[in-house]
Amino acid sequence: MEPTLDTRIARALDVMQHQVAEPWTIRTLAALVGLSPSRFAHLFRRATGTSPLRFLHTLRMTRARQLLEDTPLPVRDVMRLVGWKDPSHFSRDFQRRFGVGPRRYRAAHAVNGPGDEGRRLTDEARVLK
Repeated sequence: MEPTLDTRIARALDVMQHQVAEPWTIRTLAALVGLSPSRFAHLFRRATGTSPLRFLHTLRMTRARQLLEDTPLPVRDVMRLVGWKDPSHFSRDFQRRFGVGPRRYRAAHAVNGPGDEGRRLTDEARVLK
């Protein structure tokens, strides 16, 4: 039987997923769920297998990839929606994660063929659910 996820960690995960662009720190996440930063980091790592900030980084990169594939938003807007402020840092991290920069990734993966208009999500609120 698998152990149940601590409700405080589940809450932190939910908040991170729904507010991915927020400037989260271990201290702010821990305070949000009523734990000390060290206890929060320990429980988070035990539950997810990774640190809170590494999890957030992966979440942001995954969300950026989805936005580049599914929306016509400019790369600069995608970057901001997932919590980056520095374009060169975003581009470098994206390339490190996916092997190609965000503009080239979009060119290779974006939904833009004939008949694909129905799949393209242009409503940012729908994408960020």
